Amino acid sequence: MAILDFSGDYVKVESTKDGDIAVIVSECKEEYNESLKKNIKNMQVEIDGKEKTYSPNNVAGQALQNAFGLDTKDWIGQKFEIMHIQGKLAIRPLKAEKVKRS
Repeated sequence: MAILDFSGDYVKVESTKDGDIAVIVSECKEEYNESLKKNIKNMQVEIDGKEKTYSPNNVAGQALQNAFGLDTKDWIGQKFEIMHIQGKLAIRPLKAEKVKRS
């Protein structure tokens, strides 16, 4: 039997579980989104061994800056918790020792 992963490439309520821990694996970069017709900020995170793209909104971005500093390069290896609140995705930065990736 083949068990396939249909969770998708992006971090969203449908592709995560409440309490998942995400490890930031790349700095945040601003990219133009053709379908939204605006610039969005994207970074790669790892959740349960799978790399996904996370696009923090302003509130989440400010929480990450407050926890890990202004330079998103300093965020690499840091963790945040995924929370599902009233059907929406929220995060909680976890202040701890950085995770080293090999």
